Amino acid sequence: MFICGYHFPASEGNDVAFDKVIEKVNEGIDASGKTVTLSSETREGVVLESIEVPAGTFAHTAFVDYFENTDIPTKEDTKMVYYTNKYQISEISKSVDGDVTKDLCKKLDDMNLYRVKVA
Repeated sequence: MFICGYHFPASEGNDVAFDKVIEKVNEGIDASGKTVTLSSETREGVVLESIEVPAGTFAHTAFVDYFENTDIPTKEDTKMVYYTNKYQISEISKSVDGDVTKDLCKKLDDMNLYRVKVA
């Protein structure tokens, strides 16, 4: 099973504890001092809105990890975030970040396309 880009044993099935995922995401990633901006866009590439991800949250760290460790091609200093990844980040963030990322997570649960930029 792959969650947030990390492999977990099949014996854990679809019920991998969030703590294990958070631990993997936090390993080796220093997200401090970095800003994370998500841009929502249409299929044609028209930007609908830009959203800054609150620093110090799981969502912030997970998007820095995603940006730095995925093999997704970079376009204009951004990387496309695929549905499975944004959904997984959203689900964990809802649980551990609470109200801080509530509005962000609601947006990530839609079917829009998102790009992530880390600076």
